[in-house]
Amino acid sequence: MKEKIVPDDFDWRSVTPEDSPKTPMDVMADPLHEELTNADLSEGDDAYDFSSRIYDYSDGTEKSTGEMFHLAEATREKPVALIFGSYT
Repeated sequence: MKEKIVPDDFDWRSVTPEDSPKTPMDVMADPLHEELTNADLSEGDDAYDFSSRIYDYSDGTEKSTGEMFHLAEATREKPVALIFGSYT
């Protein structure tokens, strides 16, 4: 059994921005958002393709390299691992 991290009586409104119509729990309970919490891919499936500009941060500042990253193209060349994180 997973240990509860947040008590049942936790006031989600207290950590929600005033202009937000929904608390985090409201969003998680919304059927429109529920499917986003579950992966719809299995091992070996193709990931959703996307492209993004490539930047150089080697000197601590953001500089565009003028190049683009294309996931589908990169995966044809070699395996790719994507790491997502939050800085908030």
